[in-house]
Amino acid sequence: MIPRIITPRGWGWAAGSLLALLVGFVLGWSELIVLGFAGIFSFAIATLFALVPHAHQVSFHLAEPRVVVGEGARIIVVVTNPTNRRLAALSVDIPVGDSFHSRSVGRLKGKEASELSLDIATEARGILSVGPVRIMRQDPLGLVSREVSHGTTTTLYVHPVTIGLVSMSTGFVRDLEGNPTRDLTDSDLSFHALREYVPGDDRRNIHWRSTAKTGRFMVRQFEQTRRSHLLIALDAAPEDFAVDQEFELAVGVAASLGVRALRDTRDLSVVRGATPGAPKSVRRFGRSRLPLLPLAATATVATASRARMLDELAGVSLAEGSPTLITLAKLASGQSADVSVGFLITGSLPDAKTIHAASVTFPAGVEVVTVVCQPEATPGLKMLGRLTVITVGRLDDIKQILGRKKVMS
Repeated sequence: MIPRIITPRGWGWAAGSLLALLVGFVLGWSELIVLGFAGIFSFAIATLFALVPHAHQVSFHLAEPRVVVGEGARIIVVVTNPTNRRLAALSVDIPVGDSFHSRSVGRLKGKEASELSLDIATEARGILSVGPVRIMRQDPLGLVSREVSHGTTTTLYVHPVTIGLVSMSTGFVRDLEGNPTRDLTDSDLSFHALREYVPGDDRRNIHWRSTAKTGRFMVRQFEQTRRSHLLIALDAAPEDFAVDQEFELAVGVAASLGVRALRDTRDLSVVRGATPGAPKSVRRFGRSRLPLLPLAATATVATASRARMLDELAGVSLAEGSPTLITLAKLASGQSADVSVGFLITGSLPDAKTIHAASVTFPAGVEVVTVVCQPEATPGLKMLGRLTVITVGRLDDIKQILGRKKVMS
């Protein structure tokens, strides 16, 4: 890769040399002619110096490919002289996201290696492309330079800040016994009643004591239980957040809940609002095509592991056209079957009516918890019917509130 050859100084040098030659020949000034030829000759030597391939070997790697906001990342660059002769100094440039970080490497003796450590500030969550390393070779006069790339692009994930939450082993829907539903079954853990035996019933469920009393075969009937399935729906509509800090807090809350669920080996689904695709068109009655408005969209966050989930949450952002809270709740509840607890995480702008309307889109029996993220707000918990509304002003608040009143299974 050679993005630049002649520097601004080089262009000025070449223009000045040619101008000196022209004026010298026109006016007959031998001094200007000599000066012009000297400038052109030095420019040619500088070009040859810069274009000769350098013998340096360069490699780099990330000390940690995943860091948390505020921790800082470190890039290790190793420049080696594989020859037996001394090599000239050079400049090393490393692109990190939209910025560049430069370091200078002095002259290297034969077989000598130099290791550089670059500290990268991670003040914001995101996914950053790092590399490839660019080596700049430039002549001593700075007239001509050449950039050569080494290595390939690697990815640095800056994860959101999370906080350790209480275990989800108790709460609204217990995982072992489960919250009994109104669906009856012939085998489960939650006993419901006795009924008369009918052909096809499992004989192991016959209650012999009742059978002896009534003179008829009686079998046990159970209420069907369900395993806890946690759903986290992260609102990404700009109109639901007053400031960007609210969304960052919401991402931290979603990440903390997800990490806790995975640690407790719960069934977990995480969805977020996304920008809808391009509008399509349909043909009506064989005539011209009519445009269709793009449908609201959600994106599923991978939950196969803690690292994968946080990797994807590192890259989420407010998205224009993303579904608002009510639409997000409808889409999320429809995509995840057998949900027992649903968390809706949003900003401070949706009012109580909107929050309630979003909660009722979930099927009956699903515990709905809406987390309102509003930096510096007074933390609190209130009940609106079967809906739990939690207000957090800091990430620590969600830990304190859930520790006081566990709402998860």
